[in-house]
Amino acid sequence: MSDAPAAPDTACLNCGHALPPPGCFCPQCGQAPAHRLSTAHVLHEVLHVFTHADKGIFAFVPQVLFRPGRLVADYLAGRRKRHFNPFQFLLLVVGFATLLGVKLHYYDGVGEGVAAYMERTKHISAVQVQRVEHYFHAIGAFFNVYWLALLPVQALLTWAAYRSRGLNYAESVLVQVVMGCAFQLILLVALPAAVLLHVRQAGLSTAILQALIIITYLALIGRQGLGLGWPGALGRAVLVGLGAGLLNYALNYAAFNLYVYQG
Repeated sequence: MSDAPAAPDTACLNCGHALPPPGCFCPQCGQAPAHRLSTAHVLHEVLHVFTHADKGIFAFVPQVLFRPGRLVADYLAGRRKRHFNPFQFLLLVVGFATLLGVKLHYYDGVGEGVAAYMERTKHISAVQVQRVEHYFHAIGAFFNVYWLALLPVQALLTWAAYRSRGLNYAESVLVQVVMGCAFQLILLVALPAAVLLHVRQAGLSTAILQALIIITYLALIGRQGLGLGWPGALGRAVLVGLGAGLLNYALNYAAFNLYVYQG
């Protein structure tokens, strides 16, 4: 009878190295045993943001901008150690985008433009003018809170469109996180450009930009990462993008009118 250890019957999903007994970390790359994403795992990843910091943040930027489908496919397949944590990256970049918008007074400028237009065309009172400006100031100051609060709801739209492809809700959150990373990175460039070009019309800036990015990146993820043909990937992307845009508009419209006219 041989004393040689039994050959492992599984391989690391990240690097392909043979794994030791179940439950052990990969001795080659250090990744923990991978499993399908669940809501509990997503909550753990969010907590991980505040207690750990991984390497590769600069390498992550071109991945999320130019190869989002491959990034999603790798993460869903368990090849996660090779990538910077997308949940951590999103919280970092949305914080920077919020700070940039505040420092550039972008949303304050939008609010002043909307208030001047409403004062001229709808003859609102001085108090209501102030409320319009306060509303947009709050949107800018708490952009990160508002945007992150909408993400789980938008993930429901993604799940509804992709559940036939086997995507669960937690995996749909991941898709939204990857798209959100791309949106926030582009926003870091778009905000200074909008200020320089004086593009501050409400509804013609970040809302349209977000809808276009959702459609573009969800189509790329569907094609590159989920194995869809271009018609199926683009069709689902348009449905989710339109749904997210309508949701964002409806919430903003209701909150704005409630605060300005009823506050």
